[in-house]
Amino acid sequence: TIGMGALTMGPNMFLPVFAQSVTGVGAIAAGFILASMSITWPLSSSLAGNLYLRIGFRNTALCGIIVAIIGASCFLLVRFPGPVWQLVAIQMTLGAGFGLISTPLLVGVQSTVEWGQRGVVTGANMFSRYFGQSLGAAVFAAIFNSGLSGMLERAPANLRAELPGVNKVVEVLQRHGSDPEVGLYLREAFFHSTRNVYLGIVIAGLITVVILLRTP
Repeated sequence: TIGMGALTMGPNMFLPVFAQSVTGVGAIAAGFILASMSITWPLSSSLAGNLYLRIGFRNTALCGIIVAIIGASCFLLVRFPGPVWQLVAIQMTLGAGFGLISTPLLVGVQSTVEWGQRGVVTGANMFSRYFGQSLGAAVFAAIFNSGLSGMLERAPANLRAELPGVNKVVEVLQRHGSDPEVGLYLREAFFHSTRNVYLGIVIAGLITVVILLRTP
């Protein structure tokens, strides 16, 4: 559950800003891209019940994490600047995976204890998810900032003096009238830094797979 919480923070933190700064859509459209995950998440959660009755809680969660890894991996294949329909498809794939993970992990731990302990394990499950989100936010932000800083430091000599600091990149990208050459380089830097985040999501997913495989 900690792993799932960490995985959800990658797209939640960076995808809306990515959509606005790199693909150039508005704030409302960027919100809809992120919200597309909420279409497939409840659908797959509703199907998870039938699935875990057939193959078990662990194997259902394994199916979910594999789907989520596939979704995150697809972002690594996206070419700059990232077409909107591909971002929506990736989000919907991630939502389907998360739905298959969250339900069996919660019902699974509830079913292994007595009635008097179900409140405890439910609270522990929720705490683990929030802890994972905090952990994911910290780790993925560090990955993103490291990648963006590296891109800015490796910029061509004729652009380096005009580039902003890491904390000002989004502001410059969304400002009208910026130097087109500087804007293009910053968009590419933001794109590659976000790819690093999704690579981190894939790695976190693989770690979660290992943990699930060790679960009875």
